[in-house]
Amino acid sequence: MMAELVCISSPKGLEAGCGENKVKLKMTDLEQLRKQISEAKGTSVIAEEAGDARRIYNYCIHLLARQDYSEYKLRQKLRSKPQNLPHMIDEVIPKLKERGLLREESYRRLFIRKWMMKGESEDKIRRRGAQEKLEFNSEEFRMVEQELGFTDEESIEKLVAKKLRSKAIPTNPLEKQKLRDKVLRFLISKGHDFSDAKKAINQYFGNQSTADFE
Repeated sequence: MMAELVCISSPKGLEAGCGENKVKLKMTDLEQLRKQISEAKGTSVIAEEAGDARRIYNYCIHLLARQDYSEYKLRQKLRSKPQNLPHMIDEVIPKLKERGLLREESYRRLFIRKWMMKGESEDKIRRRGAQEKLEFNSEEFRMVEQELGFTDEESIEKLVAKKLRSKAIPTNPLEKQKLRDKVLRFLISKGHDFSDAKKAINQYFGNQSTADFE
């Protein structure tokens, strides 16, 4: 009777054991599958981000080929597109600098040159540049002055001459004063100092005295 019990129970025991092993095997396979899926997703994300970084880089090349940008201005442009995530932009900007495609020093010089040619004062150009987080040194302005062939003071004289070139100087004192005031406001709008502007206007009108302007 004992032997029969062993014979009967033994196959059942083996079958039960095999069932447990099958369950364990299935669980192990499932864990490995989950791990493989997770790794595949991670690789996919990395590949996707690398693709996005290349896309942003190529877009920057396109932008810089059309016009110059400061780093601040370029970042603002990139951030205007929701798909360009901040960490991707941070990855691209240094590469542009390393390859000489984003040159802040060159951009500052061109920035000064552009607005100086429009007759703006050094002070106003500095304030305008601050909006793009640009910081200038005095030497940069002196270099551009040499390139253009005129100083800030000479720029005022050019602006006065340009503003009055096609205008007849009124003989009526009141009308003459109105014209002076109009030119003065124009020079101040360019960021020039009041006293420097007043002096340049008086010189143009052939009067070195500031009394006429008081």
